[in-house]
Amino acid sequence: MKKNTCQKSPLQILVRPGKSLYLARSILGSRLHYYLRQSFYDENDCLRHREIADLGEDPSKYIVTIEDNGYYISEGLVEAIEPCVEGDADSLLEELLWPFVAPEIRSKLQYFNNRGKVKPITKVSRQEKEAIDREIHIFDRRRMHYLWYGAIDQSGLYKMPDKLCRKLLGKSRDEKEQYFVRKERVFYEDQIKEYLYTIFNLQQYFAELYTRLMPQALGQEKLDTFFVEELCLLAQDDVFWMGMEKTEVLSPYLIRYLIMFFDYEFAEQSYIDDYIRQFMNSHRKFSWPQRKKQVTLEQASAIFGLPAEKLAELSKKELTKLYRQKAKELHPDTPGGEHDEFVKLTQAYEELLFKKN
Repeated sequence: MKKNTCQKSPLQILVRPGKSLYLARSILGSRLHYYLRQSFYDENDCLRHREIADLGEDPSKYIVTIEDNGYYISEGLVEAIEPCVEGDADSLLEELLWPFVAPEIRSKLQYFNNRGKVKPITKVSRQEKEAIDREIHIFDRRRMHYLWYGAIDQSGLYKMPDKLCRKLLGKSRDEKEQYFVRKERVFYEDQIKEYLYTIFNLQQYFAELYTRLMPQALGQEKLDTFFVEELCLLAQDDVFWMGMEKTEVLSPYLIRYLIMFFDYEFAEQSYIDDYIRQFMNSHRKFSWPQRKKQVTLEQASAIFGLPAEKLAELSKKELTKLYRQKAKELHPDTPGGEHDEFVKLTQAYEELLFKKN
């Protein structure tokens, strides 16, 4: 395996101020722990990170309130980081620890805190574009694309405006990962698996037309296998991990994705609506099918090939698994599949799923 070309220099850490200060948090375990870390260039101009201060489980202990109208950052913490940063250490800490200020004080100071912080969006310079092409990994691009557009289809990845990636410039790998940890908190539970399916580009392993539309209908066992393969490839990618120390164990950032992938399921969607939408986009002539009547339990029994009593007893997870098995057989893109039967199957599945809510 190719070795990381960046070598850590203890002397450099002591004498060269860092590029940026950021708030990091532990990502594994039930209790959060916070740190102040800093991205910096070593003697080889390689971006690394270092820990400046351990803030413990409650950073608010470094915030001193002034009655109910204001606050300031503990002088001890300000003095501790001053030698490591360029600029006003007090202002930097106020910005980083703002989320831990008491809510009643934040509500009073919010207006004043935001004044002057809105910066105009400038055009990406040639130097910035070159840096983006050089520094921003394809995996980071996929994550940024989904965070901004929420699209499984990544065909527009390289048309994504460079200004969206500009915010990742000058950040060490650890700072980038902490950035994505924060941004990924906006997802609902039923979005997480779709996000991972997209950023690890799992659709490349499937030839079915609906890979960009309905990953729910793909074989789960194959998805699991391909996900683990892509995760291992990323773990061995020296370019991606440039500037971080080599370890024999999986990075906590990847362990987090591993847990997320196997802990969450795809969203329960209206597969028939998605299929019809795709059909409309790929054909010039199309007429909406007549609205179908509700599927009875007896009809669903015939479609799934199980007694009505057995279908009624199935859990949502068991029903979804059964649906996926039958969908493989009946989907129009598979040999022997039939459009009408697939529509009936999906309709029956949705009716049964609705009754279990």
